[in-house]
Amino acid sequence: MEQAPDANGSGADQPQDSRPAKRQKRSSGDEPSDGKSSRHSKSCANCRRLKVKCEASDQGTDCSRCTRLGLTCLREKKSWINAEEDVEPTQVALMKLERAMEDVLQKLKMPALDMYTATTIAKPRQPTRFSRDNSEEAADERERDVSPDPMNSLIEATRLNGLRSQLRSVKQRRKGGMRRREHDIVSEKILAVEEAEELLSYFQKHQSHHLFSATIATDATVESLRKSSTVLFTAVMLVAALLVPGKEALHEAIHAQFIGLVSAAMFDRFHTLDDIRGLCIAALWQPYLSWKLSGLSIRIATELNIHHGFYSAFYESNITLDERKDSLEKTRLWYLLYVLDHQSSIAYGRPPSMSELRPIKDFEILLNSESCTSADRNLIAQVTGLVGLSRAFDLFGLEPRRTMDGDDASVMNHNRFTETIQSWRDRWAGQLVRTPGNYMSGSVELQYLFSNLVLNSLVLRGRPLDKISEMPSSLRPLALKAVETAHAILQYFLDDPKYADEIVGMPLYLHSIIAFAVVFLLKMARRWHLIGITIDASQRTIPLAERIIEMLQSCKAGANHMVFSMAKGFERMLRQLKKASIPASSSIQSPPLSDQPRWTTANHDQSISAGGNVQYPVLNSNGTYDMYGSGLPVSGDFTTTTPGTTNSGISYTNWGFQDEELWSVGMGYDLLEPGGQGLSSTDFPLQMTNW
Repeated sequence: MEQAPDANGSGADQPQDSRPAKRQKRSSGDEPSDGKSSRHSKSCANCRRLKVKCEASDQGTDCSRCTRLGLTCLREKKSWINAEEDVEPTQVALMKLERAMEDVLQKLKMPALDMYTATTIAKPRQPTRFSRDNSEEAADERERDVSPDPMNSLIEATRLNGLRSQLRSVKQRRKGGMRRREHDIVSEKILAVEEAEELLSYFQKHQSHHLFSATIATDATVESLRKSSTVLFTAVMLVAALLVPGKEALHEAIHAQFIGLVSAAMFDRFHTLDDIRGLCIAALWQPYLSWKLSGLSIRIATELNIHHGFYSAFYESNITLDERKDSLEKTRLWYLLYVLDHQSSIAYGRPPSMSELRPIKDFEILLNSESCTSADRNLIAQVTGLVGLSRAFDLFGLEPRRTMDGDDASVMNHNRFTETIQSWRDRWAGQLVRTPGNYMSGSVELQYLFSNLVLNSLVLRGRPLDKISEMPSSLRPLALKAVETAHAILQYFLDDPKYADEIVGMPLYLHSIIAFAVVFLLKMARRWHLIGITIDASQRTIPLAERIIEMLQSCKAGANHMVFSMAKGFERMLRQLKKASIPASSSIQSPPLSDQPRWTTANHDQSISAGGNVQYPVLNSNGTYDMYGSGLPVSGDFTTTTPGTTNSGISYTNWGFQDEELWSVGMGYDLLEPGGQGLSSTDFPLQMTNW
């Protein structure tokens, strides 16, 4: 019997001169092999394609067939690959390497694999592939969480990393920031370090306090922001560039870079709290990005379970001091997201994304804790004020064609909300600390006035202005309160000359307050005499509007700033009002309605413009309301709209046509668009050079 070949492929008793022949024979494919790749490596590509026997020639380089036919022999030793050869094994090997590297990086708590790419960060990266998470959670965590969310159960079963977004630890944030910093606006030579320090100073002075306790650190530097989050650093530079005259081209360049960052962040699995904070900052000040960025920031925050920070901070006893500090930061950021979401909802007339979870309902726990600061109280005051206003819209709806009934139940429901706003004002007016540069961000008075304007103006929603005289008499006092409150809002900004500087740094929501008040007054001035309001617009309304325009025009800011577009829009509307005939107060004639009351500023017991409170219906001792002094007691509880009921406080049958003049785009946002066409469908494009 012939002896089996040894490790070198030859037998012990085999003659020396027979080795080459046998080696050539076995190389033709007769030798058993464990893998397909090793068997293929013995034959050239031409022979494999035709499935013929491949034998090496006497020279030992090209096979005999290729030599005979004059073909190029493609063998493995030349590391060539046939174009028609299946490359699936290579892809599988690369996928295995990628998964293994992800596991190694995660085990070492290092940045994700996509952080090591050399492409510019502004270019959108491709969506993250599914990858298996071999570094599972600790056994005790899995055993304790016996009823996880359905998606967490799917992740635990499939171990697919791509289904889970992760919040970076402090160490990971620092390393990730260093990697991203190589491609930020400073590294790309878009912005010099000196310019960045100047813009950061502007942000800290004029804008930072509008974020309350969720703002950046007071001692933050350009270097620290660049390390913490490229999104945050770029957002701060973006909104601050609006304030500096002569920085218009820089603002547009930063804007283009920021859009690339946002595009990349949408498919990123790893985020930091500062990433979310940066999205909030851009949403608060950039009109074309506000709605989309507020939604994106909320989505990322909920995906990372930021709302769990409240429970961890106040109910878990086995956490360290650093963990509790991190949980408090998450709680403050969650409150800021709620403010951003509901301010955007009210301003745009769209439903909010965030509901009243336990952190919102249990705000007293943070308020009474030793960790609560004055900035926390300002933030909580804004949250609670928006809660009351949002509940009103839950009842009365956000539909622009929906009108409010004049029945007693509807009016009583409305009064309950105005009383809630009044109670909110009484509670917070004396608790908040006003500091220089911060007297407007936490202003209870301004929020109170705006809430009253929004609530009382609901009686005009959905009613064509040419048919405003058909408004029920029970709703006309509310219309008067809306007119008085709009005047009071404008007077609020004019009373102190320091407000002119503060307006430049105000977020978009506060700009919409001014816009809504001006638009409301200028469009109602020629018609409010039809419902018995005897305010002389030429003596009171027009002078206020002119002073507001002068104040906006005198602001020192970049040409792209919103205040200049607002001034132009107000001027346009004011010219239209002056061209039209405004009825004089002495010639006002009430509509021939026998039951119509006459409402003037004389019988308005406490004018809102003087800072007092309007006298609302009083709840008598027997539990009944005296509706506007009519002497008709009306009993009833707070009612809500329930589908299928007939005695609801709000009727769905009284839906009027949308008025083209007053309620075309909601909160006066037609003035915030350079072309005067509104922002309802143009949140994202940026065309600002001609502002």
